[in-house]
Amino acid sequence: MSLRKNDRSILAVDWDARYVRFVHAKVRKGKVRIDRLFSVDLPEGLDVSSPEQLGGMIREVLKQQKIRTDRVILDVPRDKALLTTLKLPMTDPNELPAMVEFQIGKELPFPLSQAVVDFAMPERSTDGPADVLVGTVRREVVEYYHKTCEQAGLKLARLGLRPYANKEAIHSLFGAGRYECVVMVDIGPRLTEIDVVMGGKLSFSRAGSVSIPNPVAPGSDQLQADSAIMSLGDSADSTDSAIIQFPRSTVPGGASDVDRVVSALVVEVTRTIEAFRSSTPGVNVDMIVVGGSVGMEEQVARALGERYSATVEIYNPAPQFGWPEEKGAEARAFSAALGLVSAFAGDSQFDFDFLHPKRTVTAAERRLKKAPVFAVAALVVVSAIGGVYWKVIMPKRQALADIRTQIEEYEDRISDLEKIEDKRIAVADAFDKEQVIWLDELNRLSDLLPSNQQMLLKLMDMDAKDAEIILKLEAQNRQTVLDTVDKIDSFRLRGEETMYFNAVAGRMTESGSKEQYPTSGSINVVIEPKVKTK
Repeated sequence: MSLRKNDRSILAVDWDARYVRFVHAKVRKGKVRIDRLFSVDLPEGLDVSSPEQLGGMIREVLKQQKIRTDRVILDVPRDKALLTTLKLPMTDPNELPAMVEFQIGKELPFPLSQAVVDFAMPERSTDGPADVLVGTVRREVVEYYHKTCEQAGLKLARLGLRPYANKEAIHSLFGAGRYECVVMVDIGPRLTEIDVVMGGKLSFSRAGSVSIPNPVAPGSDQLQADSAIMSLGDSADSTDSAIIQFPRSTVPGGASDVDRVVSALVVEVTRTIEAFRSSTPGVNVDMIVVGGSVGMEEQVARALGERYSATVEIYNPAPQFGWPEEKGAEARAFSAALGLVSAFAGDSQFDFDFLHPKRTVTAAERRLKKAPVFAVAALVVVSAIGGVYWKVIMPKRQALADIRTQIEEYEDRISDLEKIEDKRIAVADAFDKEQVIWLDELNRLSDLLPSNQQMLLKLMDMDAKDAEIILKLEAQNRQTVLDTVDKIDSFRLRGEETMYFNAVAGRMTESGSKEQYPTSGSINVVIEPKVKTK
């Protein structure tokens, strides 16, 4: 759904735990002019999770600033969205929404009926499947933004995704070809979003939870209060946090506090880059862009510059909008809001929009859109002439003809829908048969492994292409490993006699010590039914 309008004003609003940022812009023929750009501190005690409180506060700010534009675009932060990359066949782009919905339902930790699903439309490809980045948010999250806009007296025009908005900000600033791999570090008071943009596309995104309770002055080495650092787990999508408290001192702050916060932020960036490299080996980061409003951006950029050989810069959109360098420096925290405006002015059908998620367009709908206007005009003329000559009979005959036409149209639509449904089911079934449902396979395999007293599983690699699971392990002795291989080989599905797992013991070594697990080795497990279907 395209939302571009010539000579129309638009308001982009983005907030975190401490600030609300506003960008008022005018969009004309795909070009953006920024009229106003400012941020407001959240009042102490205001509950950001309350649409009534937050919406009321936004309404008062717009009133004070005399901004009358009521159309607004918002974004969902990374910690409120699940991001999944699906490899899907690009047979017909019109059928892609149905395939995404069918496949993503298997990946969600909650029912699909409770989710709003949208995706970034990939470039058309006739050579095999394509990677499709899918975003999922709970319906209650979308409802929260609806209610907030209602309380603020605004009309929600689009609900985007903050990592994708940051991607748009990077793309608008540097273009698609200047850097191959760019990492955007958007530092917030509670969460830091780290987005990897590869070849102009959002390839990976993660939210690191590093809490910075009080702002620091730019360039300062002291915090205003004792700090707590919260670090996410190793999983890119993990929501579990470990809390590390700084030792309480009699003097608030201290030089070491800032160093620890900067160190924690660098660790989160490193975790994100390494997680991305694990799925995309051999990639080098060319550029790291640091943004945010906590006052520590320069220290973080300096630390990242010492750690990586990539170019490191503070986000400054001055070149994009023709601003003075000083004005651009003041906008270092506005990457997401400016990215929302840039995406709004561009080709919006390829972007995330949880307010208008992409859906399958049926053949009947496409045919109706192409119906010639002159056919309707001709029908009006014929009806007028018929009304002159037939005052009584013609209306009844026309009504009967209309009913018959409607019946035929409904029959055609039903036939088209049945054909589309059959084709969609066939494509989905064929695709589904080739997939390995790892949760099912791991559940079966876990029941066949011995207890931790006998064997310790150190690493597990899964290869969907070869339907193979590689177990790296340590055991009490070689016989434990061989017994486990035999047990896996003997596994059969209920009512089946054919082998399900084909397990082979890898090379084993002995440490020669009296440790609990002196034997190291591996077991390669092939899922036979999946191999035969490929």
